[in-house]
Amino acid sequence: MQVRKNNTPVIGIIGGHGQMGCLFADFFNRPQGGFSRPKVLIADIGTELTNQQLAERSDIVIISVPIDQTEKVIKEVLPHMRSDAAIMDFTSIKEMPVNAMLKGKCEVLGMHPMFGGTNPIPGQTIILCPTKKSGHWSAWMADFLKENHVKIEKLTPKEHDQTMNIAQGLIHFAEITFADAIRRSGQLPIRQLLKYTGKASELKILVAARLIAQDSKLYGNIQIQNPYALKSLKEFQKSVTELLKIVAKKDLKSFKKYFEKNKKFYGKYLQEAYNDSSYLIDKLLELKATRKEKVTRKKPGKKDLAILGPANTFSHIAGDKYSNVQKYFAHDIEEVFELVEQGSVAEGLVPIENKLHGSVRETLDALFNKNVHIVKELTIPIHHCLVCFAHSQKSDIKTIISHSQALGQCKKYLQKNFPKVATESVASTGTAIEKLLINSDKSVAVIAPEIAAGNHGLKILAENIADEAENATTFVVIKKGRLTLSQNSNHQNSHSPKTSIAFYFSADTPGSLFTVFQDFAAAKINLTKIESRPTKKHFGDYIFYLDFLGHVTEPNIKKTLQSVAAKVAELKILGSY
Repeated sequence: MQVRKNNTPVIGIIGGHGQMGCLFADFFNRPQGGFSRPKVLIADIGTELTNQQLAERSDIVIISVPIDQTEKVIKEVLPHMRSDAAIMDFTSIKEMPVNAMLKGKCEVLGMHPMFGGTNPIPGQTIILCPTKKSGHWSAWMADFLKENHVKIEKLTPKEHDQTMNIAQGLIHFAEITFADAIRRSGQLPIRQLLKYTGKASELKILVAARLIAQDSKLYGNIQIQNPYALKSLKEFQKSVTELLKIVAKKDLKSFKKYFEKNKKFYGKYLQEAYNDSSYLIDKLLELKATRKEKVTRKKPGKKDLAILGPANTFSHIAGDKYSNVQKYFAHDIEEVFELVEQGSVAEGLVPIENKLHGSVRETLDALFNKNVHIVKELTIPIHHCLVCFAHSQKSDIKTIISHSQALGQCKKYLQKNFPKVATESVASTGTAIEKLLINSDKSVAVIAPEIAAGNHGLKILAENIADEAENATTFVVIKKGRLTLSQNSNHQNSHSPKTSIAFYFSADTPGSLFTVFQDFAAAKINLTKIESRPTKKHFGDYIFYLDFLGHVTEPNIKKTLQSVAAKVAELKILGSY
C-alpha cells in the first residue's frame, strides 16, 4: 500500500477531551515517518465547536464517545459529512457502529484501539475493520498508524465482535464475578485476605481489582452491547455448574478429568504461561519489597557501620566480625561511600577483592574519587550452603536461586547433585533468602551463607558446596577524610602494616610507570599488588593501584612517596592499615 505522506487531512475527534480522545489528539500532533502533522479539531462538552460543525470541516471524523452514545452521535453527524470525507470510530464493538456509519454517503472504517487511554500508542495494537466504503482516507490512516509503530490487525465487524466477545467480554465477566464472589464471602477485608493468599492468587486478585477500579459504564457496555455475549456467558455458566457438581459430590476422579481436559486444550502454552506469570510474580515481589522498604527503612545513624545490604550476606558476616555496632544496610557500594564521605555514618565496610573473581571495580573507583581512606582490612572465607524450608527434601527441589557469582562458584556441585534443576539469578544472596521466605515454596532452595539459615529458621540442606574450598573475600573499612604525607600517626610497628596508593600520569609516555617502580626498588619497598583501572576521561588513560608493605609515616616510605608524587599528575594515599 502506498504511504500517503503528502496528503494531510484535517482530523476531527468527537469526544476529544476524554482519555482516548486526548491520547489520539496528541498522537496525531507528533507524527513520525515523514508524515506532515494533520490539523486536529476537537468537539466535546463545553467546546465552541459543535459535533455538526466539526463534521463539516473535517476530512476524517473519529467518534470517541461511550458505546451507548455512539449510534446516536453517528446519526447526528452523518448528514453533515462530506461525501469525500471519512468517518471512523473507537468503539469496543463494531457491527453496530459500522452499520450505522454505512448509512451515510462518506467513507467508513471501524477502529478498535486495544489499550487504555493512559497507554502510549506506539507499540500497541489497533484492530481495523475495513468496509465496502473504505477508501482514500482509510488507507491514509492505516499507513499513518504503521509508520508510527502501531501494530495493525484486520477483521470484519462480525469477526471482531465474535472475537472480542471472548478476548474481552468473557475474560472481563470472569474477573468481575470473581471479585464479586470474594465480596459476597464476607469473611475477611481484602487486605486481611491477602495475608493468607499465595502470590499467584494475589496476582489474580490484583487483576480483578484493577478492572473494578475502572469505569463501570465502559465495562458494562462491553458486556451488554456485544451481540454475541450471552452465548459465551452461558458456556461460562456451564463450566461453573459442572465444577460445582463435582465439588459437591467430592468426586476427585471427575475433577481430574475436568482439569486434564483443559491441560490438553492449552497444550504447549501452559509452560509459557507458567514462566511468564512467574516473572510477573517476581516483579510483584520486588515492587512490594521496594514499597515496604520506603516505609520501614531506618535512617543511618552517626555511630553506624554502613555495609552493603541486604542482611544475611557475606558483607553482613564481615560487618559482624569487625564490630558489634549498629549496621546500616546500603543499597549499593556507592551509597556506602557517600554516607561515609558525608559523615552520616561513623565508618563503612565494602568488599575490595574476591579470591576467585578478583578486585571489585566499584570499590577501587570510589576509593580514588571519594574523600575517604582505608583504616582496616579483613578477610572472611566464603562457605556456601544450600538452604531451604525445614519441611523440604532434596527430591522436592525444582529451582535454586542465588547471586550469579554464588551460582557460578557452585556450578560443579549443582551439575552433580541437581542436574535437571532450574537456576535463577537475583541481586544478592540476601535477596534470594527474601524471595524464598515470601514465596513459601518447598520446591525452592537458595545458595547463601550459614547466617541466613540461622536467622530465619531455615534448614541447611548441604554445607560447603562451593567448587573451590579456599575461596575468600577481602573487605576494607573506610573512614571520612584523606591521608597526607605530612600528618602524624599513632601507628604501631608490631602489626605489619601495609599501605595502598593510587595515581595517574598527566600524559601517557614510555617508561613513566617504570620510573615509579624504580623508586620503590631503590628504597627496597616490597610491592604486594599492582593493578590498573581506566580513568574514564580519555581512552588509554589509567589509574594505577599499588599495595606495599610499610606505613606511610615511616621515613623511607614517606621519602619514596614524595618522589612518586613529583612524577605523577595526582597521588592519593588510600590508606595505611
